[in-house]
Amino acid sequence: MKKTLLILSLLCAGTTVFAQSNKQADKIFINGKIITVDAKNTIAQAVAVQNGKILAVGNNKQIEKLKGKNTQVIDLGGKTVTPGFIDGHSHFMSFGRANLANLNPPPVGNIRKIADIVAELQKFKAQKGIKDGEWIQGFGYDFDQLEEKRHPTKWDLDAAFPNNPVAVTHVSGHMSVVNSYALRISKVDSTTKDPAGGVIERKEGSNEPTGLLQEKAAYVVRGAFDNQPKTFEAQLAQLKEQQLYYASFGITTAQDGSTSFENLKLLNEASKRNELLIDIETLPSYAIVDKVIGNPDFKHGVLDKHFKLNGFKFMADGSPQGKTAFFGKAYLTKVPGCNDSLCRGFPVVTQEQFNEAIIKAFKHNIQPYVHCNGDAAIDMYITAVENANKVLGTTSLNRRPVVIHSQFVRPDQLDKYKVLGFLPSLFSNHAFFWGDVHETNLGYDRARFLSPLKTAIKKGVIATNHTDFGVTPINQLFLLWTSVERKSRSGKVIGPEERLTPLEGLKAITINGAYEYFEEKTKGSIENGKLADLVILSDDILTIEPSKIKEVEVLETIKEGKTVYKKL
Repeated sequence: MKKTLLILSLLCAGTTVFAQSNKQADKIFINGKIITVDAKNTIAQAVAVQNGKILAVGNNKQIEKLKGKNTQVIDLGGKTVTPGFIDGHSHFMSFGRANLANLNPPPVGNIRKIADIVAELQKFKAQKGIKDGEWIQGFGYDFDQLEEKRHPTKWDLDAAFPNNPVAVTHVSGHMSVVNSYALRISKVDSTTKDPAGGVIERKEGSNEPTGLLQEKAAYVVRGAFDNQPKTFEAQLAQLKEQQLYYASFGITTAQDGSTSFENLKLLNEASKRNELLIDIETLPSYAIVDKVIGNPDFKHGVLDKHFKLNGFKFMADGSPQGKTAFFGKAYLTKVPGCNDSLCRGFPVVTQEQFNEAIIKAFKHNIQPYVHCNGDAAIDMYITAVENANKVLGTTSLNRRPVVIHSQFVRPDQLDKYKVLGFLPSLFSNHAFFWGDVHETNLGYDRARFLSPLKTAIKKGVIATNHTDFGVTPINQLFLLWTSVERKSRSGKVIGPEERLTPLEGLKAITINGAYEYFEEKTKGSIENGKLADLVILSDDILTIEPSKIKEVEVLETIKEGKTVYKKL
């Protein structure tokens, strides 16, 4: 039966070959398993490439007719080829993490207790030659994975670093802990009020800061960080290194969420100099959007020389594992900085600010990308879009407003997504990294419905999947595995009914990603006329044991017909 279906698929794939048989390919790939991800889920055997685009897809015999004397023939030897992976959401320009101590727990790092954080920071200070008075920074600690099951405090850091400002950022990126030196030079003390959209945690029974700064409260010290400017040549070198790193995981289209104006200018100039190897979709931070709108140097929605401004990034709430995400119902465990009996997290904006942002997006035909983790934050987004539709007398149905993370969306909200044209960019890695934590903090019913990719499919809602790198590793095959198995650190399946088939999971990081960027006509599947963005894999992700999907390797990444990464 499988053999019959394969033959039918190959016949379907070859229907357009003969009409183009007078053309010669630059490259042909034969003897492979080509997972096209087209509308018919065609599996082909070979593919031809010309001028960076797919010339034809079919079986060996059909594709070999397009071979000329200068055609390069690549024998895949039975290996699997998929469309290039499309990053639904990450922070591409976060390569500055090289200047941060790695404070992640296993399997990303080696931190298991607060003493390990201090030791790693001390080691980092020595390795980098950091002098007294200079900042020491780390990223990735996860209090749920620490033996102490709590955030570090300024007192944990003070003894080891009496002469340096220190800041360590939670793995979510939504809060930081700083030492007394950092608080002192930032003029934060017991008289400092919580900023709008942020909380300064206080020592119990007093107003003395503990060092934990949640959401926008972290900005009170971030502005004091001593970030030395790099030469443009050094920035370009770092940019190339980051592109190659993404390409090593099969990514041919990357996203930079919340892009700064400085990084926009860097990427724009790199594009002009033809220094970009993969497509980079940027989401300027909403804080700088007025500097971009009407700026002749930038134009939203146009992909040119691998660079595109694809919308703006707006923040609605925080982190569910950090317990700052905004929920309709309370957390079931104690929330740092909250002394109420009903701790639901909090929004970082008002509804009025939200409404204003979405109206601005729609007026200027800019696609909004909004960070919403909790269902109450999602309600605010829905209200803002409905308000914009009413005020402007238009519809959002074809604007494709993106809900970044959409981690704890409710079923009734998914119905609203369908009506209003929302696209959830989901984050199935949460099942592994924090599935057990979410069940403790939120209860089974909410935890099992995290990143509900299967329900989205059933409701006809197009959804993507993402890593939120550097929150979790950029590894797309690990991401695919989490969408298929949804196993937590403890091995428990978090929401078995939300597991995807490997093909469904692949679509979430290919053709659906292209749809998110309004680029489904040019990329995201292996079809005639589309960009020749391809990934060659070590194993067949459709037939391999699901538990082994995360072990599959990217052997080669091809962007518009040119190899940008090849495993040695």
